[in-house]
Formats: sequence, C-alpha cells, structure tokens
Amino acid sequence: LTDGAVEMRKDRPMLIVSTTSWTADEDFSLLLKALAHYDSSTSKPGDIGEDDSTGPLPRLAVLITGRGPLRAYYESEIDKMKLCRVQIATAWLSAEDYPLVLGSADLGVSLHTSSSGLDLPMKVVDMLGCGTPVCAYEFAW
Repeated sequence: LTDGAVEMRKDRPMLIVSTTSWTADEDFSLLLKALAHYDSSTSKPGDIGEDDSTGPLPRLAVLITGRGPLRAYYESEIDKMKLCRVQIATAWLSAEDYPLVLGSADLGVSLHTSSSGLDLPMKVVDMLGCGTPVCAYEFAW
C-alpha cells in the first residue's frame, strides 16, 4: 500500500494459469504466440535471461496445468522459445493444490472451444469460483 492505494510490486511477475486436458479442442499455439509477442514487445535486445523488473509492463509467470495427449508436443514447443520477460511451466496439480493455485493467479486463461457451443468448461467455473478473472473464447449465453 502506498498512500492507501494498492500497487503491484514491480519485482513480482503476474501469474497466469491455464488448465487443460491437452487435446485438440484447445489450441495452445494461440497462447504461445501471444506470449512470444508480449515478450518481444516488452523486452530490449540482449535481455534474455536478465531480470528486468523496471519495464512498464510486468513480467509473466505462466503455469499450464493438466495431463493429456498433446502435452509432450507443446512442452517441446515451449522449450524452443527464447523468452526474457515470460516464464512458462507445465505441471499436474493435486486436488488440494489446484484451487490454491487458481486463487493465487492474476488471470486464468481458457482456450477451450466447444463443438456444440453449449458447454461452459468446468475450468472456467473453477477459476471464477476462486475469484480469478478469466480470459476465454467467446461463450454464447
């Protein structure tokens, strides 16, 4: 708090969480491209590996959780990325840790697309239930 106003610490990255079953109905290449664009837009040449917490936009810590058939593919794509201000990790969370991590996130991301257009992914309900704002594909109510 500064003068009664809440401020984000400049040395703290924003935590973004995305939960997935790593299937074709969630196109993680979209998220990876967006993260690469964010990183290139907020980094200076030669920044790779440096801890520059003075930029106007925060560093990002991105956690992608879940199990599924495309996990190894996307992990190999993540390993190829050369990022400075964005760190990406994958993990499987226990049932006890899952709501704690979601509740700690600054933003939740759902890349689920519905073939019927009628289902609201439980991951979105989980995030909202933990008080985490969600960025998702358009969902017709």
